[in-house]
Amino acid sequence: MSDEKHDADASHDVQLTPFTLFRYVASIGMLIFSIIIVGALMFTGNTRVAKETSPFVALIVCILALVWLSMIEGQQASLVGLPPVDPDLYKDSHPLTYKNAALAFKGDNLDRY
Repeated sequence: MSDEKHDADASHDVQLTPFTLFRYVASIGMLIFSIIIVGALMFTGNTRVAKETSPFVALIVCILALVWLSMIEGQQASLVGLPPVDPDLYKDSHPLTYKNAALAFKGDNLDRY
């Protein structure tokens, strides 16, 4: 049993090759660079929201937009993966999910989403 679990865990591990490490470091570096650039633009008043209100308002609006976007993306990923699952399995335990999925799967709603 322990060997089966170890094999399953090992099958999900990523081999850390020099190219993979470079990709990870480059991705983190670009993310930090992007955050610095966007923050600098906000705090120097080079965005409409920061210019017309305050840099802190622009920062809060940006953070709220990112949170909203991540929730919408998560919902889309869930709705794409949920159709093969029998709705009766989660009808009683997750009624809100059931109602949301029923609305999304009605007609061509999911395709239009």
